[in-house]
Formats: sequence, C-alpha cells, structure tokens
Amino acid sequence: MSSSDPASRLLLLMRHGKADAGSGQPDHERPLAERGLTQARLVGEYLASQNVHLAQVLVSDSLRTTQTWQAVLSQMPGFDGAVSFEDEIYLGGVGEVVNLLHGVDDEHGAVMVIGHEPTMASLMALIGDDDSDPGSVAQARLGMPTGGMGVLSGRLEHWSDLGEDSLTLHTIVRP
Repeated sequence: MSSSDPASRLLLLMRHGKADAGSGQPDHERPLAERGLTQARLVGEYLASQNVHLAQVLVSDSLRTTQTWQAVLSQMPGFDGAVSFEDEIYLGGVGEVVNLLHGVDDEHGAVMVIGHEPTMASLMALIGDDDSDPGSVAQARLGMPTGGMGVLSGRLEHWSDLGEDSLTLHTIVRP
C-alpha cells in the first residue's frame, strides 16, 4: 500500500505470535513457540503479497515481540523503513501506544505496532470508526488471537490526530 495522498494512513496493529508457556524465565524473556514463528512469517507473506511498504514499525521490547518482528521481516526483503523497540508498549496500555503513535513523523503513511493483549485489541476497538467491519470490531472486543493483525486506514492530517473513532478497521488477519 502506498498513496499519493499525504493524509492517507495505514495502521497495522499486531499481537505477537504464540509464545512458549514459559519455563521459569521472566515474562519479558519468553520466546516464541514454533507456531508463533509460523504465524509471524504468514503475516509477513500477507504484507508482501499486499505490497505494503511500512515506513515505521514500533515493537515492544519483549523477546517474543522482537522475534515476531524478525519473522515478519524475513518475508519482506525490500523493507527499508524505521524500526524502534519500545518498553512503553510492553509496560503500558492504550494511552502509551497512542502517545507513541502521536510522535510518528507525518511523512510516514504506513505504520505497524507489534504488541500485547489486551492493548492491541483495546486500541483497535477505540480508534475504529462507524464504517469499521462489524465482525472485526466484535473480534477486537473479544481480544486478538496470537499472531493476529488488525488493518486500519483512513485520512489523518497528522498522526497526532489519532484518537477515538479516527480510522476504519477493515479486517483482522488471522494466520
């Protein structure tokens, strides 16, 4: 996805892939299970097949989210956007993620966030407008499956304008 309209925005909100149940390590250090790696690769394939050109990716700094991003990236060989790893996504909630998004450069039309539940689903439900797909809104209200990604788009002059009912939730990709 690319658009000549500078106010056209694409926001992808992804929950990390399926993580190992844990074997005594801290939650922050839990790795992805093989199923989670597969889920993330499938999302990467989907993005490549849709010709999505991400300009900015914001990733929680936990091990499972960074591994999710690496697996997504492995399917997108032409990626040349910016990536940052943010503890606010791991530690915070919807407000912290919105604040991060408010700081995205307005030249970046396509942005992805890789985070955790319940934040990703709650954010989708919050910013999805009345034109959003009802089934996707219902899924967001129930919670995102591991590896799931919400696809939202719309017109925003500035990322700092992102707020309640500001983008259309089109679908939730379930790998």
